Formats: sequence, C-alpha cells, structure tokens
Amino acid sequence: MALEILAIVVTPINEVGKCLFGSLNQQIRYLTSYSTNIQNLQNQVSELQQTRQRVQTLADAAQRNSDELFLDVQKWLEDTTVEKVEEQQRHFIDEVNINEKCFKGLCPDLSSRLRLSKQAVRLAETFHTLQEKGNNFPETGISHPRPPPNVELVRTTTIVENILPRDSLMNALMRALGDSNITSIGVHGMGGIGKTTLVEKINNELDGHKLFNKVIMVIVSKDPDLMKIQDDVARRLGMNLEATSTNVRASRLFERLKTEEKLLIILDDVWKPLKVEDIGLSRGCKLVVTTRMQEVCVQMKLQKIIKVEPLSEGESCVLFKSKAGDVVTLPNLKPIAEKIVEKCKGSPLAIVALGSALTSVKEEYVWNNALSVLSNPTRSDLEGIMPEVVTSLSFSFERLESLEIKKCFLFCCLFPEDYNINLRDLRDYGIGERFLKVGGTLDNASDKLLSFIKKLKDCCLLLEGDEEYSVKMHDVVRDVAICIGGDAEYGFLVNVGGGLIKFRESEDLKEKKRISFMKHSKDVLRDPLECPQLKSLLIRENDDIRIDQESFFEDNKSLEVLDLRRRWKWDGQNRFIIPTPQSISCLTNLKTLHLVGCDVSDKISLLGGLRKLEILKLSNSIVKTLPEEIGNLANLRSLDLNEAELSFVAPNVISKLSYLEEFYMDNKYTEWDTMTRGGEYNASLKEVELLSRLSRLTICIKGTETEPHVSWLNNLKQLIIKETNTQSYYSKRDPQHQCVRLNGVNPLEYWHWVYKLISTSVGLILVLDLCFGIKNVADLIALRDLKQLEKLVVYGCDDIEYVINIDESNKDSQDSFNTLEKITLYCLDRMKKIYHGPTPSTGFFGQLRILDVFGCNQIKNIFSANLLLAIKRLEHLHVQYCSSLKEIVGGENEDEVPGDHSCLLPQLKTLELWGLRSLTSFYQGDIPIGCPLEKIVVRECRNLKKFPLAPQTASHLQTFEVETDWFDALEWADQSHKAIFQPFFEEVGELSHILGLLCTDALILINTVYYYRIVEEMTSDEISQEMAAEPVVEKIKETTTEFSCNPLTISMASAEIIVVLALEIKLSIKVTVLVVKDISQTMCKTMGTRTVH
Repeated sequence: MALEILAIVVTPINEVGKCLFGSLNQQIRYLTSYSTNIQNLQNQVSELQQTRQRVQTLADAAQRNSDELFLDVQKWLEDTTVEKVEEQQRHFIDEVNINEKCFKGLCPDLSSRLRLSKQAVRLAETFHTLQEKGNNFPETGISHPRPPPNVELVRTTTIVENILPRDSLMNALMRALGDSNITSIGVHGMGGIGKTTLVEKINNELDGHKLFNKVIMVIVSKDPDLMKIQDDVARRLGMNLEATSTNVRASRLFERLKTEEKLLIILDDVWKPLKVEDIGLSRGCKLVVTTRMQEVCVQMKLQKIIKVEPLSEGESCVLFKSKAGDVVTLPNLKPIAEKIVEKCKGSPLAIVALGSALTSVKEEYVWNNALSVLSNPTRSDLEGIMPEVVTSLSFSFERLESLEIKKCFLFCCLFPEDYNINLRDLRDYGIGERFLKVGGTLDNASDKLLSFIKKLKDCCLLLEGDEEYSVKMHDVVRDVAICIGGDAEYGFLVNVGGGLIKFRESEDLKEKKRISFMKHSKDVLRDPLECPQLKSLLIRENDDIRIDQESFFEDNKSLEVLDLRRRWKWDGQNRFIIPTPQSISCLTNLKTLHLVGCDVSDKISLLGGLRKLEILKLSNSIVKTLPEEIGNLANLRSLDLNEAELSFVAPNVISKLSYLEEFYMDNKYTEWDTMTRGGEYNASLKEVELLSRLSRLTICIKGTETEPHVSWLNNLKQLIIKETNTQSYYSKRDPQHQCVRLNGVNPLEYWHWVYKLISTSVGLILVLDLCFGIKNVADLIALRDLKQLEKLVVYGCDDIEYVINIDESNKDSQDSFNTLEKITLYCLDRMKKIYHGPTPSTGFFGQLRILDVFGCNQIKNIFSANLLLAIKRLEHLHVQYCSSLKEIVGGENEDEVPGDHSCLLPQLKTLELWGLRSLTSFYQGDIPIGCPLEKIVVRECRNLKKFPLAPQTASHLQTFEVETDWFDALEWADQSHKAIFQPFFEEVGELSHILGLLCTDALILINTVYYYRIVEEMTSDEISQEMAAEPVVEKIKETTTEFSCNPLTISMASAEIIVVLALEIKLSIKVTVLVVKDISQTMCKTMGTRTVH
C-alpha cells in the first residue's frame, strides 16, 4: 500500500523533472551552440540566395516567353527578395554585434545569447523551408502559358479609315448580337465597302464587354485553308491541335468549344459557303460571317442578314475632299469633282483611290481624264467588286510615276491575302529584277524601296503591316493588282492554295514572267515549267511540296529571282527540308536566290557557277560546308547564313567576296581558325576584316582572344556579336538604323569590337541582350566617346543594378545620353533604379521621348525627383508588370517633387500602366498633374488609389482605357476633379433628354465619336446646312433608343471649343473608352459661345 502511494506521488514528480531537465538541456544547447547556430544561419541565407537566383533566372526566362508565373512562385519570390532576407539578417547581426560588445565580449549577456541563438535556429528553419520549396519549383514547374485574351484587339487602320463603321450598321449588329434568339449573322456587301472595318470595330468594342466571355476573329479568304482556320481558333482558345487530319482536329475543337459559354466567332471574308462542322465549330457559338455575296449568307442559313450599303452622297463628298484636298473647291474643278464622286457610286475604296491619285492636282485635263476613265471602264469583271472600284484603282495605278514603282506594287500581289509582306524580301526581289536600281549600296536600294512604299501608302494602295518592317495589301486592291499584273506587259501569275495539279492543267505558262506558288499542301511539281520568259519564281511556304525532276529548272535560264523556301514546321525531331534540284546550276542569270529551309549540302558547290548572283539567302538550311566555289561569286553583296547548319568554312572564300555588304552568321558557327578532324583549317576571322564594303555583320564568337583591326569597322552600320549558344530575345533588326547588339556576352570584354564603331555613329541603337558582367551601362568604356546614341535597349541582363550610375569615375559619360530618344528596359530583375547619381547635368535625357519598362521587379519608382527635372520632352511612358513598383515619381516627401506640377512631364502624351500590383500612387502628393495626355491606359493596378488628373487634361485626352471598378475606388483630393471624368462611367439618361438643351445654331450632338472625322472636314457653311437638315435631326432621334449619352459641362471659349461625348452601350462595359475631340476654330465661330449642362 505504501509503495502504491509512493508511486502515485513520485511518478508526476519524475515526469515534471524529465520535462524540466529536457528543457534545461535544450537551453544549455542553445547557449553552447550559439556560434554554430549563427554560422548555420549565415550559411542558410547564402544557400537561399543561390536558390532564389536559380528560380529567378527561370522566372525571367518564363516572362521573356510571355508565360505567367504560378501564384505560389510569385509569392515565394516576393518572400525571398534580396532586400527582405538581407533586412532580417541585418537586424539579427546588429543584435549579435551589440551583445558581443558587452564588456568587450568578456562578460556576454547570457539571456541575450540564449534569445539570439533561438532566433538564429528559427530563422534558419524558416529560410530552409523556403529553400526546399524553391528547390522543388524546377520539378513542379514555375509557370504556365499566359491564357489568351478574351478579345484580341485588331488594328483598324485601313485604306478607308476616314469612314469608320456607320451608326446604323453598328447598332443593327449590336442588337443582333444581344438577341439570344439569333445565333448566326451574315454581313454582306461589295468588296471595299467596309465590312471588315465594321467587324473589327465590333471585335474591339466587345473587349471587356459582358455580352461575350470570348471573341475570336478569323480571316478565311478566297482560298480557305481549313487547317489554318482551325489553328487560328485553337490558338485563341489556348490549345494546340497536333493532329494532321482535319476531321480529328475538328472533333477536338468541337469538344473544346462545347465547354465555352458566351462565345462569339467572326469569320471574315468568306467567299463560298462553309460547313461550320468541318471546322469544328459548335452550334452553341454565336457566329458572324462577312462576305461579298448574299448567296453565301443564304446557303449557310444565317439567321440575320445585314447589308453594308454604299456611302451617301454627303459622306462621299466629305471623304473625297479629305483625300483630294482643297483643290476640289476650285471653280473649274468643283463640277468635275462632283461628277467623279457621283461615278464612284458610294464606294469608299473607289473614292479614296481616286481622291489620293488626284491629291493637290490642279491641272484640269488630269481631272477630265479621271472622269473619262470612270465613264469608260476597261476592267469590270472581278467577282464581288464594283466596276467603279476596279476602274478607280486602275487609274490610281496608272498615275504612279514610274515603271519601277508599278512593279514594286505588283510584286506585292504575289503573296496571299492579308499577308505581312517583309520589306527585306521585297528589296531582294527588286534588286534581282532591277526595279530597285543598284547604282549605289544595298542601303541605297532599301531607301529607294521605302520611298516607293511611302508613295504607295499615300496613294492608299498599300497598308501598314502588323509586323515590323512589313506592309499589307487590301484584299480588293490585291484582286485588282492581280488583274493588272496578268496583262502580257507584266506577265504575273499568282497561284495561292488552289492546287498545283489543277493549276498546271488550266494555265498557259509560256507568256508568264513572274509566278508565285504559295500555301499549297502535299503536292508535286513533276514537269519543268515551260516559261522561257520567266524572270521571278516564288515557291514558298508550302507543305510537303516536292520537286521531282533534277532537270526542273533547265528551261528557265532567264530567271533572275528564285525564292524556294519551306513553311517553317517540325515533325517532332527533324525539320522538313526541300531538296534542291541539280538544275539550279543552269540559272546563270540569277541575281537573287533565297533557299530557306532547303537541303543544299550536296549542291552548295553548284552555286559557285551563278556568277551574277548578288543576294544569297541560305537561312535555316542544311549547308554543312561553305566550299571554295562560293568564292567565285565575285558580285555577291549579301550572304545570309542565319540559323543554317554549318560546320566548315573553307579558307580564303570569305575574303574573295570583296563586294559583300551584308554578312549574317547567326548560326552557332564559331570554328574560326580551327582545324577539323580531317586536318583541314577553317577560315580565319581576319578574312572578315578584308571586306572593306561590309556595312552589316552578325557573327558568333567563342571567347575574346580575337581583337580586330579597328579601321575595317568604320563602315559598319550594324554589328551583332553573339556568344555560341545564347538565345536572342531581342529580334528586331532595325534595318534602316545604325545598330550595335551584343547578345549573351560580357560587353566589357568586347569593347575593342564596338569602340570605334559606336564612337563615330550617328543615330545609333545600342542593344544589350541577355548580357552579363556589367552593373551599369555607363561603365562601358566606349560609351564615353559616344555622342549620338538614339535608342538604348536592355533585355534580360541579370547583373544590371542601375541603367546609368554616375559617380566621379565616369561623370564625363553623362553627355553620351543627351541625344537618347528611346529607352526600353525588359526583365532586369536586379535593377534598382534607372538613374543613380547627382542631379544630372544640363541636357541629360534632354531628347528622351519614349520610355518602356517591363518586368523589372526590384525597381521602386521610375523617376527620382532629381531626374524628373531633366526630362522635359518625354511623350510616351509604358510601364508593365514591375511587381515592386510603388510610385512613378519617387521622393521621400511631397517637397522633393517639383512644385510646378503643370510642368511635370510637360509633353507627356501617352501613359500606359499594366499589371503593377504594388503601385499606390503616381507620386507623393495630391496636387493634380497638368500633362497634355492624349491616351491613358490603366489595367491591373488595384492598389493605385491616387491618380491626380488635372481638369485641363480633359482638353487633350482622346483615349481613356481603365477598369470601372478601379476608377470608382480612386481617392481625389478635390472631388470636383473626379466629377469631370465621372459622367463617362455612369449612365445618366437618354440622349433625347438633353437634345432639347441644344440649339441647332449652337451644337449638333452626334451619336457616335467617329462622325467627328466627317465634321472636322466641313466648312462653316456646310456645318450650318447640316444643322438645319431634317435628316440629321431624324438620325439623332432614331439613335436615342439605342444609346445613352452622359452629358458633361462643355465650355466653349471664344478661341476654342471642346466637345466631350461619352457613349455607353446599355449592356455593361467593363472597360470604358473615353474619347475627347478638339473642334476647330471655324466651328467655334459658327456656334458661338455657350455652356451646356
């Protein structure tokens, strides 16, 4: 019994003792392991930083590929920023140092040591957990492809941009789209009448609209490529159709589309009825089809059919005058102009073509000739195109000043519809066919081409391309160009996607001089082309096209231009390659030869016999060796071996190409001055130095042991130096500018290559692409003598901390930035500031107009207060996805920002802020900024609470694209300022409610913004007539049932009037676009001064 009682008493005491002893033992270990724990913490910090650097490198690569980081990766990178980790470590070490100083360390504070040792263990565990998580990211993945946008905005700048979609059409189409009982809509009208412009505007209008979750627009064209249509739809859905069977692809698309809700698909330029099931479109989608033929709408059983009518007489006159100019008002020309407009029958394209051809022409006989041509058309048989359009475009073509520019125009029709025509290709064709005369350099030829392109754009015969250094051709203009080019004088034959076998059976080729085969699939060119007059042959971008006979080119000895290239595709492992026929050696008159994606490895020596060759492009081809025979091409001026498979360059070949002006070797070839396994020596890099005419050079170099002689670099206008295996992110070529681009190298090690070049260049572009080893651009030695730097591009350079860091050692380099006009900074994750140093000298950044900053995650502000004083000419500021950015203008307090806010960025016209989740204010202060902003875009900046827009900003503003929720949450120091913009975000009644406030002699309030472009061209007398015209009033009344207008106080001063018109479709629009338009003084005088509420 006594033992049991004792056990009851002793057991708890024993357990308590164990706990106390264990705890005491742990405390003792903390004390005895004090130094070890601190050292472990420091080691763990170092390991964490190394892990973070690896993850950040992967994240930068993902962002450069436009991928989106997973949320946990973003959070991890935020939690492990160098500043955060170092801050925690610094506070801890400070406490350790204080403890160490107690009695000089002879009598340390044991309680502090215990606490610090515990803290070191906890911090080390925290950092270890973060490190382990970071180590797992490469396995689990750090990013995913960015989902496609709900609406892909399209450029709506077309030949007929002066007449934008008319209100009744927009309204009718929007009504049909909003009607749940209508699932398919057809829009038809003659070619060039404005159908594409209409649906492009609808596409862009629906961005952020709740009516549809996703809008997909696809161009079909005359010869539809079913697989391309499927690929375009799939791309917009974020899926990849790998199957080769159209039926399998259609099935996959169909299953995917069934999961989509509220989806709109726009099929533009449909020529014949399509079965949507063949594409894979689900019946649950809403469909819009544009076509020239009403029969297509009927046969496709589209529920709602809308016809695009010609322009009215008044609209036609306004458009014609906008193109031809004030000469139409001359007494002797006015009646002729009226007859010409009447003959155009309301076709925008015909009016634009004729008006552009007659711009500022005062000779009466020219106008009479135009009228005569219109009255007696010679070409009028083109399907779906008004005869007046064909005649007008033909007249515009005949008015071109020379045969050379006419050929340049006609060469553009050799490409498919809606194709981005690369101007470098067009230049090469022009050199081959001599419509770009070659008396000077290749740069002279490029300048000549650009002058042609400008004239053709001015005549509205060509459009700006969607890609850099490219142009496009309106489909109707292309049809007419093909018709003109088919005349015997020019001998053009275009065969795009129509089937080669069928084509060969139906065409007489003997008289043809220029032929294009493009966009064909799985076809064979078996028999030689019997075209004795053939000068240019383009066989490019076809799938699985084979040339069977080695003798294929034997009958084409007059050929001057040959472009044989494969559509760039992969079969999973190897490229599809076109074998080159043996008979290519017969083409001794060739001047331009493009063999892209071809296997020339066993035929390369044959090219040495083409002694007249001036342009040779072998990019993406299998070349293997550059043999001695290539040295026979004494007239060669451009040699492009970019991305070619090349392992050997014979000695003394390059040095013989003494006329070479362009030499592109971006192909990982670095075997200069080395011996092959067979004992042969590769060419020496010193051979390049002997090319005295060289102006553009791209080259890969392994190491920096080769130092070139400086003198030969003097003529260079473009120099690109790459490390062996570095991927280039910056792809722009800037063909017309002097450019130095260093890719994947340490710029400081290559200064001897670029020093002389950039110190003598004018209007230079300097690109640092994935470079390393420099923390500051101003440290580049050569930069100190650089006086004409125009553009600076820094992409993915991980060591950059400051773009420009000025101190005593490099203060003289400030002058190098005085001429800088544009800065682009992309994915510089360690960059803390753009400028660091004392107040800049006078002139620093004095010419800077454009600043683009993307993915720079350490930067806290864009401008420091002292830098802001130097930037007076900045016009465009674009900042995107900089996760740590807190404000645009930095400063500890409001006093550091210049007091005269009306002069803050006094010329800023465009401000775009995207994805800046830490941004809280424009600057520290509430005083509004008076920048003359014309465009403001703010997206995904939820923490930006202060955006101090001054009232006078509204007088310049043309576009205001923001999220409504964000605007509603903005904090304003003066609520009256918000009230100026508030009406554009709230629906305040019908237009009819305010019509009574408007006097017909004071202001016509037009129901769409686009009508301003018509009004702007009208004289005061015309305005008065329009105001009194009953049809205009009736037109406004009709539209009041479709739109609501938000009135804004409009002040009309004696010198200027500003009309602000905000329209909202009743269906909710998430992103509101505000358009403000200035009206001329002529209108002010007509309307007087009045205030409308």
